Amino acid sequence: MKVPPMQPSARLALGALVMAACAVIAIIIKSGWPVMVALSIILVVRPRWWSVLILGFAFTVFLNSGWPLLGSLFFIATCKPKRWWPIPAGIAFGLVEVLSFYLSDRPLGITRGFTAVGSMCESLIYPVHAEKVSYWGVYEPVIDWTMALILGTTIGSFLSSRYSGDFKLNVVPYLWSFSKGKSVAKRWFWAFAAGVVMGFAARIAGGCVSGLLISGVVQLAPAGFIFMMSLWVGGVVTTFLFYRTRVIAVRKD
Repeated sequence: MKVPPMQPSARLALGALVMAACAVIAIIIKSGWPVMVALSIILVVRPRWWSVLILGFAFTVFLNSGWPLLGSLFFIATCKPKRWWPIPAGIAFGLVEVLSFYLSDRPLGITRGFTAVGSMCESLIYPVHAEKVSYWGVYEPVIDWTMALILGTTIGSFLSSRYSGDFKLNVVPYLWSFSKGKSVAKRWFWAFAAGVVMGFAARIAGGCVSGLLISGVVQLAPAGFIFMMSLWVGGVVTTFLFYRTRVIAVRKD
């Protein structure tokens, strides 16, 4: 039985009810976070320019900082297209890197967060062994900015796909199903294996795509350029070997 879609008036009434309930909870616990959560839910359910602007303004007032409002305006202006051409995407990456140095005095890097999570897990499960591993002395089991970067990248990607109208649940992508079949277990196995290999390689190289390639090239580090060429060559070779294709096409929509 197909469930009929909710009418606009019903959605508006439901949103007002949720906001009112969160406002009451915020007054009771004397914290504005319930209202901020409600506004965030509205953005996910109804991703429109006005909901992004309202959320950015609310966080600006709540955090007493102008960065959320500035970020919301940037989001409205840039996140509507479903696909970016490499040149504006590269310029945007460069701006994000500059902001990273300006705001946190360090370059971007995301795999360090996964390493810190690994050290935390081992400290909880096997603390005696964790104290003997010198590697965990470099990546102490503490919550740092890299974990916020992981969370922000995940949430930002989700909101961007919702805002552009490109979000959909796709367990097995078309190219994978065309080349390797529609088995979900097989797809997840190879995705997990690839993630393990990439994480291990990033630790050996001393950085990932963000921490070594982007940040390294921005600082004109030779290791960044070597990593960039190695990643490109490895990606092309893997594409030819792993997928049933003989052509790699680049197009601008």
